[in-house]
Amino acid sequence: MISWIHFGDLHISERDEQNYRDFVYLIDEANRQMAAGIAFAILPGDNADDGEEDQYELVRSALSRSRFAVHAIPGDHDVASGSLDLFRRYVCDAPHRSLTLGAYHFVFLNSVAKWQPPLFGLGSEQIAWLQDDLNLAVRSGKRIVVFIHAYPSEHGSDASLPRELFSQSGVVLVEMGHTHYNELANDGQTIYAATRSTGQVEEGVPGFSVTTLDNGVVSWKFKPIGEWPLVMITSPADQRLIIDPSSPAQVVRGPIQVRARVWGDAIENVTMSVDNGEAELMVKLDDCTWAGAWASMESMDGANVITVTALSQHGRMAKDSIKVYSNQQGKYPVPIRQIIDYENAIGEWPEKHILGTQLGPNENGRHWPSRRKRERVTQ
Repeated sequence: MISWIHFGDLHISERDEQNYRDFVYLIDEANRQMAAGIAFAILPGDNADDGEEDQYELVRSALSRSRFAVHAIPGDHDVASGSLDLFRRYVCDAPHRSLTLGAYHFVFLNSVAKWQPPLFGLGSEQIAWLQDDLNLAVRSGKRIVVFIHAYPSEHGSDASLPRELFSQSGVVLVEMGHTHYNELANDGQTIYAATRSTGQVEEGVPGFSVTTLDNGVVSWKFKPIGEWPLVMITSPADQRLIIDPSSPAQVVRGPIQVRARVWGDAIENVTMSVDNGEAELMVKLDDCTWAGAWASMESMDGANVITVTALSQHGRMAKDSIKVYSNQQGKYPVPIRQIIDYENAIGEWPEKHILGTQLGPNENGRHWPSRRKRERVTQ
């Protein structure tokens, strides 16, 4: 099992602006409440609103507070100055790269290697590298996760190539920024996850998302600023996120272990229930992971709701609920999928803070100029 934090597009401009204060506060919250079980944090691009040096200095100052490793990729605003030189100097000297942690292989891509506004592009050199990197990961038996600034379909003439490579390599998850709103999409093989922007946010309060991969099961949840504890069911899979029907942890059958991760101060107990039945205590496996048993064969085939509830010693309560598809013969009615990645969006999911409103300036790739650039144009 592995979990990480995803801060949405920062669009940092000035020290006294709300998005910078929010970013610093969110880092401090994560440091304080999530000391266990977090492997790293990710910045999905558009870190500096105009790609200018003073903005990158602010980004680096905030990141110096983080107790987690932070990985970053560039977005279109990061190249607004004409190059990624400042991104390399202040944030990351390798705009595309990869990293293996345990059973998972993480790939970080540069969407502006061939930036032709409003279309992104990876460029032939990066695509050749990507093909070799994915092939090596497949031969090593790793599950693959890709971080990229925008949906692959928004990458102009390069769009079809990464999509084919992701399909051939069995990429489990693609995480993005750019949209500015929370969204999950499922094409039947790969989950696409976009996280609400920290700057230029239009659909709700800022926060960060948390993603967990638990033996191939993808779980995702947005945590708004200031709400604790945080509960995330990591296995079995919600039926909206099934990508491997052959797995009993996705199309559920037989007795299975329900697992959840809980973050926050002084957690007193964690319980689980199925279909609003009697709550049963879960057992603590490590500093943030809890487990309980479910005999799924005693429930009806079809949709079953699992709810995990955490109670802190301070009287604060939080919960997570998922809708699980069970069939004791392993049968699964595969939904009809679309070819274009974002067209497979699952829509509103309030429990995960996905509003389904698609409120944001970049819906399906529309470029939004920086605040400073807008001010210069209007002066």
